[in-house]
Amino acid sequence: MLLSFPYMHPELFHAESVPGLKFFDPGLHDDMGESAFRPKDLPMNSQTATALIRDCISFGEQFKDPGEMAYFGAQTAEDFYEGSSLSIQSQLSQRFAEGQVGKEERERGEAMSQAQFVLLLACFFEEHMIELQKLEKGVKDSWKSIDSTLGLADEDRIEGRVLDLGCVESHTGGISDGQTIRFPWQRVVEALPAFIPDDTVLVCSDAGVIAQWDELELPFSSADKVLGLPDGTQVVTQPAWKLSGRRKAPEAFPFASCELTIAVIR
Repeated sequence: MLLSFPYMHPELFHAESVPGLKFFDPGLHDDMGESAFRPKDLPMNSQTATALIRDCISFGEQFKDPGEMAYFGAQTAEDFYEGSSLSIQSQLSQRFAEGQVGKEERERGEAMSQAQFVLLLACFFEEHMIELQKLEKGVKDSWKSIDSTLGLADEDRIEGRVLDLGCVESHTGGISDGQTIRFPWQRVVEALPAFIPDDTVLVCSDAGVIAQWDELELPFSSADKVLGLPDGTQVVTQPAWKLSGRRKAPEAFPFASCELTIAVIR
């Protein structure tokens, strides 16, 4: 299976068409897209996932100082939940603890719920990225319409400065003029192994992510043509923790030790 990375929405995959490309669906909504891949063994259904995200947003709104939120972000998952109002996650952990399962299966279930939680947050973040992009475009289109109504043209200049209202920053917080929103792809690459088949190839066209992998000097090689990827695509197989840029495997994220195959379209 060819799976988009790091983004889970087709709108954010910027490359030529890749036949059969799938987009990971962590179960945030009931409806699935035509090209979505949703695992059958997700610990949380869409109702629980939505409630968990809602609890996260409510928890974040408690902080007036971003530094306080950063403190919680630096803690382990267990410390984070103990200091928050995220009752849904506590219920999940309790379910695994009280179930008729052994210690190993219980720990795996808890790890999978944490992995899904990471992917749910990333998916939610992407949806807001897309909303901001649309808002930014709408504002700029409105300004350009005003330009046209006022009859402003390229020759309208004052001391070499173009009077084009469409170039004014809209300050919506969206992606504009080459600016990008920092996306936590490192956590996504460590969470995905919990749910994807062993033969999955993650397809990445994000220049920023690829540049960081180049800095790590990963041993890329030419992709097999049988994958059906564009000419010049390169692949590499490494443990997820290496792909995320860590120096060693994290004990708190067991799925980060799984190997992943990455295909990059430059």
